[in-house]
Amino acid sequence: MPLSDGANDQIGQLAEQILDSVRAGRTPEEAAARLSTLLPPALVEQALQKYRDASRRVWTLKEPGSIYNKHLDPWYLGPDPSDRLWHSYERHLRDKGWDPEAIKDIAEASTRVVSLLDPPGKAQIRTRGLVLGHVQSGKTASFTAVIAKAADVGYRFIIVLSGMNNVLRYQTQLRIDEDLIAANLEHWITVTNVEDDFASNTNVNSFLTEKHSTKVLGVVKKNSARLKRLHKWLTGARPEVLRACPVLIIDDEADQASPNSHPKPDERTKINELIVKLLADLPKAAYVGYTATPFANLFIDPSLPEDLYPRDFIVDLPRGKGYFGAEQIFGRAPLDENDDPVDGLNAIRLVPEHEGAQLKPPNRDARFTFFPEITPTLREAMLYFWMATAARRVRGQRSKHASMLIHTTQYAVVHRNAKGVIDAFQNNVLKQIQKGDAALAGELEALWLREQAALPSQQLDLEPVAFVDLMVHFAAVIKQTETKVENGSSPTLDRVDYQQDADGNGRIYIVIGGNVLSRGLTLEGLTVSFFIRSASAYDTLLQMGRWFGYRPGYGDLARVWMTEELRDYFYDLASVEREIRQDISRYKNGDVTPMEFAVRIRQHPALAITAKLKMQHAVQATMAFNGREVQTIVFRHEDQAWLDRNLKAARDLIARIRAAGIQQTTVEDKPHRIFFNVSSTEVLRFLDEYEIDSGNSEMPKPQLCSYIRDQNQRGHITSWTVAVITRSRPLPTLGTIDLGLDAEVPLVNRARSQRKRSPQVVDIKALMSETDVAADVPRPAVDLRGKDREELHQLREEAVPDAGLLLLYPISKDSAPLRESNQRAPLKAVQHIVGLAMVFPNVPQGDLTPQNYMTVDLPDVGSEMIDIDDLEDMTETDE
Repeated sequence: MPLSDGANDQIGQLAEQILDSVRAGRTPEEAAARLSTLLPPALVEQALQKYRDASRRVWTLKEPGSIYNKHLDPWYLGPDPSDRLWHSYERHLRDKGWDPEAIKDIAEASTRVVSLLDPPGKAQIRTRGLVLGHVQSGKTASFTAVIAKAADVGYRFIIVLSGMNNVLRYQTQLRIDEDLIAANLEHWITVTNVEDDFASNTNVNSFLTEKHSTKVLGVVKKNSARLKRLHKWLTGARPEVLRACPVLIIDDEADQASPNSHPKPDERTKINELIVKLLADLPKAAYVGYTATPFANLFIDPSLPEDLYPRDFIVDLPRGKGYFGAEQIFGRAPLDENDDPVDGLNAIRLVPEHEGAQLKPPNRDARFTFFPEITPTLREAMLYFWMATAARRVRGQRSKHASMLIHTTQYAVVHRNAKGVIDAFQNNVLKQIQKGDAALAGELEALWLREQAALPSQQLDLEPVAFVDLMVHFAAVIKQTETKVENGSSPTLDRVDYQQDADGNGRIYIVIGGNVLSRGLTLEGLTVSFFIRSASAYDTLLQMGRWFGYRPGYGDLARVWMTEELRDYFYDLASVEREIRQDISRYKNGDVTPMEFAVRIRQHPALAITAKLKMQHAVQATMAFNGREVQTIVFRHEDQAWLDRNLKAARDLIARIRAAGIQQTTVEDKPHRIFFNVSSTEVLRFLDEYEIDSGNSEMPKPQLCSYIRDQNQRGHITSWTVAVITRSRPLPTLGTIDLGLDAEVPLVNRARSQRKRSPQVVDIKALMSETDVAADVPRPAVDLRGKDREELHQLREEAVPDAGLLLLYPISKDSAPLRESNQRAPLKAVQHIVGLAMVFPNVPQGDLTPQNYMTVDLPDVGSEMIDIDDLEDMTETDE
């Protein structure tokens, strides 16, 4: 980024001198102070301001979204043409065939993160930051870019804390060695390697001295013995060496073991204590956590400056092009009335509950003698995996790896028993294929045609593969398949090894495992997942989702077999994850810091957010309805009495309004029946009589009523518009209804979502239409369409200032999808349904009355799960 416009730009040239000094290890202020001894201070101040303005532009990048400490002084302008490590890494990514857009995302995100660190020349460095990635989305590539850029500008010692087991540490070390170190051996000294974790048998002063330009890197497991050695080694350096050595600590999987979860508030867990002590005893140490599940990190006590709360910045990495995450795979509900629901890919296949007894032991004591069976769905999943891998070969992906994940239990002995069962099934299928078994061929063809129809390749811009073409490769694929067990007790020499075979074929693995597969381990070419092990916390469940990630050229082939409960959990978690990122996006580049704005995390009735001890500093948030719209989307469609009570509540409200002399009207060309100037007393009485199912988490009735009463006491929202939302003309398939108006009104159509909540309710995903928020605004409907939420609210404020809007939706019990859909189904209610939506006006900031938001106590779901943080090392896997 040039700072000077040429030889005649004296201020610009001085700004470039400041830049050179920063890259030599000084802070911008120190560089300016040195120049001021030689030149007029006013001139130097202008140059310093120009430098700061240029570096501040990095903070205004649209992506990635971030919340950061506005008291940070800008110092980093981005990579310089002379930087060796970053440009070498960038070339390496290009040579590996990375998409240019993905490289651009990594470049921008890493520049943002480095810009939010303290400059390496600062006398004291105490940065605390957090970077949110996505599960299996390339976090390692992202923090490797940060390492390269930080090292280029003067950070001397880089420590990567990499998970809690040897497999993850090995995998991370191997990636960094291959991607960053190998091309720049003369610029790096490593204190760990793929075989050995940190051992502290070297002279620390000679490694860390500023007298040479080499950088030092170590990839260290989060294990108390290793961290104690690292601390002892580092603090054994001479004080002047440490004062001149900027250290950057990258904490991969930062939500695992790093946050304090000790039951006693004044004590710390081992790993947390050691990380905090290391940071406290180093005069210049920046800490940046990376995780895809930040729930525990966001609950760290922010009042303790020495702890790991990300007080300086939170950065949300953009989702890369072609990434398949929870939202893309499972879909999600709309976050609010202006958000569209997301329909996931039709890639989830359900494992019946009764098969669980054949796939995992009934209890801990039975694990030694339990051998899983090849159930109908496991058989289907394995046959499909081999066909999908063969189809990839038809597409020219013979050299690419392919994996299938089987995750049913945590017990290592069951994994070993399962391997024999899987191997026997593989051999049996291979023999049948070689014999030309017609029954098996028919079964395979029917399965392939079913899956091709369920998720057409064209939906993801890929060419379909004919059954006859894939069968050419089918036997070879089965023959080349290896079954591997990945858990803490697996022998090092018998684990997955993603190196092509002697003929240039990619490896084909069926991987059986438990907890090791739940944290960071990458299964390359993951095509099929068979997953029935439940969890009781958001973070554990999301981390188990190894099927998230990039599927270049085979996104249409990837499938997940899981239980219905798990599918619904992931659907809900997609909304939780989206809300967290939306919170960060809403405040990025604004006026709040992580110390002023706490990211909100929605609660779930059956899942904890994270381990209980990690939530000691979590508090219940409040919810205000100021300027918001809320709507019912969950209804008890088969409960005749419940539906009748709500119909009666609507009719009684209309009867009371008419008895008060308020006449119904219509507004412009809109068909809705409108009543203006209804008292809040009538609205509150209606809310008391109308029943809202608890599945409508955005409409807690006690808080709604309390908010209205509190606002009434302040003189706000005392008047309401009541609108019956209807159609211009009735449809024979939907019918009409008598609500006590001048005539029967046409019923509206709201089909149910295919996603099941429970047998007792239906979910319609969204009740309100785009312009319903302005139903009482005297504008033609055509003038309202296409306007955003803020514009519609502004029009309401001008038309009916300080008035609430209550919307009644008479929904036909015979509602059905307007077109053929995998995501929608007929409503099939036993009675017409009355849906409810409410639109609240903005009130002055000083009159806001937030309501405490309470949820049900979280039940013990009894799922088989251990908290990974309870293990000091994953080699302690439960037999």
